[in-house]
Amino acid sequence: MILFFSSSTIASDNSLIIKTAEINSQFEAYFLNADFDLSFNDDLDEAIKKGIPINFIIEFELKKPRKYWFDEEVTKKTKEILLTYHALSKQFTLTESENRLIAFDNLTQAKNELKKIKNWRIFDKSQIDDTEKYSAYLQVKLDQTKLPKQLQADITSNQEWQLASKQFQWTFVNKK
Repeated sequence: MILFFSSSTIASDNSLIIKTAEINSQFEAYFLNADFDLSFNDDLDEAIKKGIPINFIIEFELKKPRKYWFDEEVTKKTKEILLTYHALSKQFTLTESENRLIAFDNLTQAKNELKKIKNWRIFDKSQIDDTEKYSAYLQVKLDQTKLPKQLQADITSNQEWQLASKQFQWTFVNKK
């Protein structure tokens, strides 16, 4: 009984929960801003500090609901963010798929930046109708396929490395 309790406590140390997400209009495009809670357990923190790169995938999808058919996919975007530690410079870095690189002195600062999505261009105004309602979906998860092969084999059944948010859904209304 004690073994079951302690393993469930460890698994709960890793969490990824999307708190807010909103789409804002700027010029001829729409941009996504989102905040989420992110916490790692000691094993994941230690892996990062030992130089193992941790890759996160952010997936956004916008659909137009249909009454008698499947929802129409308007756009689907994916963004990758890589969290690494460089022992020589003693800095943690976040590298986005758009080749944006930010360096931090400690892991806490890097995780705080990782908890935010700011001004991510997700679609153009020409892709949507003026007054329609749309369903927006957002999910963030750890990409286990980008971990070193040896580690992938060790963590396949380990819940501590199953880090993914539930799909966050909200209604987006285009306002002129």
